[in-house]
Amino acid sequence: MTTHAHRIVRRLLPALVLAALAAATLPVPAAGATDPARVERLRDGMDQAKKDGAKGQLPQAWWDLDARLDAAAKSGATEEQWRALEADVAHLRSAAAFVSRMRQQKSGIEAVLSRFDQALAEIGALYGVDPDPTLSGSPAARDLLDRLGESRLEARILVDSLTVENRRLNEMVGTRIVEQDSLITALRVEVSALRQKLWDTELRAGVAEADRTAAESVLTRKQQREQAIAEVRGAFGPDEAEIMLTAEGDVVLRLFGVAFGVGSATMSPGQEGLVTRVADAARRFPGAAVRVEGHTDDTGGRDANLRLSRRRAESVARLLENELGWEGETIATEGFGPDRPIALNSTAEGRARNRRIDVVIAGGL
Repeated sequence: MTTHAHRIVRRLLPALVLAALAAATLPVPAAGATDPARVERLRDGMDQAKKDGAKGQLPQAWWDLDARLDAAAKSGATEEQWRALEADVAHLRSAAAFVSRMRQQKSGIEAVLSRFDQALAEIGALYGVDPDPTLSGSPAARDLLDRLGESRLEARILVDSLTVENRRLNEMVGTRIVEQDSLITALRVEVSALRQKLWDTELRAGVAEADRTAAESVLTRKQQREQAIAEVRGAFGPDEAEIMLTAEGDVVLRLFGVAFGVGSATMSPGQEGLVTRVADAARRFPGAAVRVEGHTDDTGGRDANLRLSRRRAESVARLLENELGWEGETIATEGFGPDRPIALNSTAEGRARNRRIDVVIAGGL
């Protein structure tokens, strides 16, 4: 093995440790149910991995998994252990196929390391983080994980574990082909872990962005509505209209300046400008529903006043529809007669305030 290759292997020993730790800490199957059908499927998977060279190129992983499968076939296993076996057989097949392709392409450790470093650079680019140019292999991966938010406690535990296992792995590394096989397996584990962290980070970022966008949308609509209400208030004089907000958030234009003949539902001439301003107010709330309510004082009979207030509301509604370019009878109308006074009917001023038209703008924006 060349000196250059030795340096590369030493850089990537932490990654090899992760693979060794994973193999050393596999749980011993507990007694459970036997499942011949599952055993047969798993054996088929092992045979396929063997065809791809797993037994010769990944011997430790092969024999460990073969022993676990034999134990499960003889003594049974829990559902969790069966699933772990299925996942490990699938992983062995994938690793063997990858090693086979690498060997067919005659790729050296340098090529594998270059691919790994390139993958780290691409992952870092997703979040605007540049890997340390002085690092390579597993040290570069750990550095990138730290930059992406890995806890200091996990890093400390990992460093301690790697220090202990590093001595043992230095003695285990024999031929170049074994080193290459172990390296490929370790790289796949680390890339998989990085991808999982990226997926988790993207999910959290997506949720946070959705919350922020929703909050901004609500704030923008609120500001637009407040601005529209302020503009409507500025469009009418105190003798023409009073602008109010209901508990439900509806905007009410209480029109005192609308004049009708005595007992008539036809608006007196010269009030086109007032109708135009009311229509402009409605336009400031796109998508809103508009309702016109008619009111009278208590002069005369109640039934007659109810009919008169309803006709006056309909008259104003039709004028507004024409001004807004809406289809006929789009605006709802209602007549309340003398039933909803806002002032005493005992004075002329009070009766004048009670004779009014309310335009209710519900929703919008």
